[in-house]
Amino acid sequence: MTDHRVVLIEPRPTEAAGAPELAAVRFLALLPEDWHYEPHVKGTRFTVRLSHPSRPTPIPDLNHTLNRIFTDPSLQAWHWTDITHLD
Repeated sequence: MTDHRVVLIEPRPTEAAGAPELAAVRFLALLPEDWHYEPHVKGTRFTVRLSHPSRPTPIPDLNHTLNRIFTDPSLQAWHWTDITHLD
């Protein structure tokens, strides 16, 4: 693994988001298959430490990847914030 990023995932205040555990499972299922992750659910939100393995092919931009994941209907009531600087 190379570097890591930490993202906070929480419900949008205007949406009925459901259980964070289910959202975490949905989120993890939509990540690129070779990325590594460490989820931590706390209350109504969760954090995920993300990293990708070193590889010769270009690594997808994290922001682009996360924005694409959050267009999935199962996660539209959720949003993400990069909190790597707080880690």
